[in-house]
Amino acid sequence: MNLEASRSKERVVSIDVIRGFALLGILLANILFFKSPLFQKQGVIVPEPLGEAPFLEQTGHFVIEFFVNGKFYPMFSLLFGLGFYFFYSRIVQRGLDGNSFFKRRMTFLLILGLIHLIFIWSGDILHTYAVAGFFLLLFIDKTPKVILTWGIALLGVSWIVLSLLFILSSIALTMKGNAMGADIQNNIAAAYQVFSEGTYGEILAFRIQEEVFYVLLNLFLTVPNVLGIFLIGLYFGKQEWFTKAEEFQKKWRNLFIHSFWSGVLLTSIYTFLLFDLFPIPYSLAISLADGLNIIAGPLLMLCYVSFFVLLIQRIKSLKALVPLAAVGRMALTNYLMQSVILVFIFYGFGFGLFGSVNIVESILIAIGIYLLQVVFSTLWLSKRSQGPMEALWRKWTYHQKEQ
Repeated sequence: MNLEASRSKERVVSIDVIRGFALLGILLANILFFKSPLFQKQGVIVPEPLGEAPFLEQTGHFVIEFFVNGKFYPMFSLLFGLGFYFFYSRIVQRGLDGNSFFKRRMTFLLILGLIHLIFIWSGDILHTYAVAGFFLLLFIDKTPKVILTWGIALLGVSWIVLSLLFILSSIALTMKGNAMGADIQNNIAAAYQVFSEGTYGEILAFRIQEEVFYVLLNLFLTVPNVLGIFLIGLYFGKQEWFTKAEEFQKKWRNLFIHSFWSGVLLTSIYTFLLFDLFPIPYSLAISLADGLNIIAGPLLMLCYVSFFVLLIQRIKSLKALVPLAAVGRMALTNYLMQSVILVFIFYGFGFGLFGSVNIVESILIAIGIYLLQVVFSTLWLSKRSQGPMEALWRKWTYHQKEQ
């Protein structure tokens, strides 16, 4: 991969670099759901004080919550909205029907996401992206100001609605007390047994019954939030913030400064609430924390993105960033590959490590998997122009083989 060419090529690479970085963050966040029954624990209101864990565990937990949780799916979402603009613009420039081709593209993503969700892992994000992606077609002809306004409004409404739901659910759990708590604990115990010892069929049946239905039901809540971030990415595309990054350096610097202080401030409050460091009932603290991270996560995400854009504008050689760019160019392949690898590491029909790996060990496993993906992606792209899933996606979209 030649990254020493023109600035225009570097700009394309900058997007691949950010996407590759996002995949590392997504892996670090997702592995926690693979190693323990976090789906079932979402209804448990138990403080997580840092001081009671070993130092390395404290550090690992803090790092994940402060720097990772809620930051990287928004990053992926931002790049999805940006990618939509690039894709649609190229199709229209060729005199083709952008709507038709994009609908084909989203149909493939929806089918793939549902397969991933049902047969591999309940935390799939692809089906959500596909559903939200169809709504992007309503905004492609809007002005950047309208697009940005809608994006911010959707995020704001999503934050208010989800925050209220978090608070109401914690109140309901507190009021119902031991009865609901016992049901949740029974589900957690069942998850430990099934995921650590079960066959593929047993795990599949458990996930469909206990997880998949609720994930699909949550589309009504997740799509508006995801679409809001898509629209911010679309705004960046229409305004050419990435393709003309040099001309927008001042805006990128301002974005970095303001997303840094606001993101760090809100994320700090989120972390303090999560670890029960405020003198308020923990049932309220955890609800406020989950709601706050809906805003804090995307803000810190914008800080990460603007940092990479400014960094790439400053450095003369991008050789050190080639590995990130390689992983980013094969984002779909690598995202699905992560799920397949983690399933075999943690589930009973594989190595059965579910429930037996601490957070530090999970971070090390995630980094090891990512490094393997760096090597795989680099070797694959040395012989081909796309990853295998990307090539299949393109073939579906255009109904033709790669030339």
